Amino acid sequence: MQAHPKHRTATPPGRRRRIAALGAAVLAILIAAVSLTMPAEAHTTKPTIVLVHGAWADSTSWDKVTRQLKDDGYRTVAPKLGLNSVADDVAIVRTALSKISGNKVLVGHSYGGIVTAGASHDRTDISAFVYAAALVPDEGDSIASLGADFTPSEAFGHLIFTGEPFASPAFIDPAFFHQYFAQDLTKRQAAALNAAQLPLNFSIVETPSGPVGWHNVPSWYAVSGQDRMIDPAEERAMAAHAGATIVEYPTASHVGGITRLASQFTALIEHAANSTRVS
Repeated sequence: MQAHPKHRTATPPGRRRRIAALGAAVLAILIAAVSLTMPAEAHTTKPTIVLVHGAWADSTSWDKVTRQLKDDGYRTVAPKLGLNSVADDVAIVRTALSKISGNKVLVGHSYGGIVTAGASHDRTDISAFVYAAALVPDEGDSIASLGADFTPSEAFGHLIFTGEPFASPAFIDPAFFHQYFAQDLTKRQAAALNAAQLPLNFSIVETPSGPVGWHNVPSWYAVSGQDRMIDPAEERAMAAHAGATIVEYPTASHVGGITRLASQFTALIEHAANSTRVS
């Protein structure tokens, strides 16, 4: 005997519409609830912060800044320069930039400003520049030419060359490092930076910059008011030439702005990042 299929009563069209509307309303409420609980940065993309160190230093000079940036949810990259030639260091940073997706904020300290200028040429992924006591060249400028009209550092009289004087890599004499490079830090803090010194190939000082990428990109510049490596007046002049927003750290040594005042400088980087962030 063949079983007859059970008869199913069709749902009236009006009820189906009410069920569909109720489902859509519940889904909208769930989406709104998830959105309210998501952090603000989930709705926008934060740029990667690329930090480029200066001469007589290495990437560990950024340690306090990178730690605070990471705590605030930023990805950071701090390439280690060779300090052998401008071209080699520009290539190091360009390679690092090309491995990072999305927009980047380029941050340079001291000689790092020379490198960021060249590494950013002909790129569209740099949303902002931030400088700390940095050299900012235009095409054709060198470290020597930028400083020609300003007071030279007395530290240049206390260099230890690894070969022929003024034609080979040189260290700052450790006995004078604290005095000229980091006088606002404790002896212990300065000693740690001193131990991390990398020698600068002195030919870099006379090397002219190639094409630069900072034109038409917003920038911020932190002037170290007590800098004994780069004349603070030179810093202000370079910042003005670049059209940068200038902030002053009146008591900062050459490295004080990124170490002793790391919290303030980190806030400046984040301000730059937020001011130029793409939704």
